[in-house]
Parts: sequence; C-alpha cells; structure tokens
Amino acid sequence: MLRSLYALLDYNIAASDGVQGLVRDFLFDDESWIVHYLVAETATPIGARSVLIAPFMVGPCDWETKRLTVRLTSQQIQTSPPLEADMPIARQRETGIKRPGSHLRSVRELIGYMVHTRDGEAGRIEDLIIEDTLWGVHHIAVALKNFPRSVLLFPEPVRSISWSGKAVWVNLPLQELESAMVFNPASPVNHDREDRHYDYYGRLVSPPLQHA
Repeated sequence: MLRSLYALLDYNIAASDGVQGLVRDFLFDDESWIVHYLVAETATPIGARSVLIAPFMVGPCDWETKRLTVRLTSQQIQTSPPLEADMPIARQRETGIKRPGSHLRSVRELIGYMVHTRDGEAGRIEDLIIEDTLWGVHHIAVALKNFPRSVLLFPEPVRSISWSGKAVWVNLPLQELESAMVFNPASPVNHDREDRHYDYYGRLVSPPLQHA
C-alpha cells in the first residue's frame, strides 16, 4: 500500500499493550531511498526520549483515530535505541557529532526544501510517498512554484540534497518536472479486498466513475 509519510507525523503509536508515544519522524537513506527508522517520542521515568524503531515493526494504521500500530510492547519501545545511535545528517550538523559515510535524512526536515531543476527553481517538497512492504520511497510530492498544483517526482533523478541550503537538486529540465504526473492526495490510489478505494492519507474515497 502507498502511504504518505507526512500524514503519519504526530500519529499516536499503539504498542501491543497500549498507546506509547508519538511518531516524530522517519529517517531514510538518500542513496537507496529506503526508510531505515521510525523516530518515536516516548515517555520514560526520566522524561521524553526519542528512539529508533525499525519499519518492519510497523503495522496497520487507524486513520480515524490517528494511531499507528507497532508490533512491540511499551517496554520494548522505551528501551529501543536512542536517536543519537544513528542520527540524520541535519542532526549531526546541529550537534557537531558527525558520522562519516552517513546518508540518513529526516523526512520532517526535508519537507519544505526547495527543488531545483537544471534550469531553475521548481517548487517545494511537500510529502514523501512510500510503499509500506519494503518501505521504499516511490515518489516525492513537489508543490510547483509557477502552477497551482503538485506533481510526483521519482527519487532517481535527485542529484544532491543540501542541508545548509535547504534545497534538493534534480537532474531534470524544469519543463519535464512541471509536466510530471499530478499529485492529488484525494485520488484513490489503494484498494482493499472489498474494492473500497483509499487515498494516500488512508481516507475512504469514491471510486472512479465507470463510463459505459
């Protein structure tokens, strides 16, 4: 199923024995474009703590109550590795603790970055769409600068990401990106066995009209 990572930010985390924390971020590798971690903010006896959870432990969403199921107990979440064990590049720069060869990026931090094509600014990143079996990024949603619409960019053309410049450079001409597939978060992109149609945000939507 295709999921919007932006939509999942700040969801409650439902452990096997109760609600335990919030979804604060997702960390992905900017070379493989695979999500490595869910970052959970969880309460401990000494205060809030950010921990890393492997995406294969993530289960179904309850979109109405904004809960994300995790196949762990509350205790297992609380004792998961801290964020400091594998920080994204932006956090490394902020703290001065650098890990050579790291390619982890924060989804929350990437939202809003300016997208630059070969011949000009195109717009800003507004979402990352993943397929939740292998947790690979399928599309980057870009809100266009010169048109009142958003389009879907495949990650392969991304050439570089600048933390200091808050920008992404893609190896595409501006015109090609502007003519890419339109991103409509209200469109049905997933369906279940009953053939009910859902959008990227998990909302039930009307199926496309069937013309005779």
